[in-house]
Amino acid sequence: MIEKITFPYYKVKKDENLKLISQKFKIDSTKILLDNQMSPRQIKEGVFIILKKE
Repeated sequence: MIEKITFPYYKVKKDENLKLISQKFKIDSTKILLDNQMSPRQIKEGVFIILKKE
């Protein structure tokens, strides 16, 4: 099975957390949480999240 998901979706990698992802993509961490309707604890390896800059 091939996983093909394009931007703005992002698959969280091992050892990544909300702060690192926020810095990497220059998107406010609160915006990431609101766009995905998640708590910081839900951002973990293997989870797909939406990353929208606007």
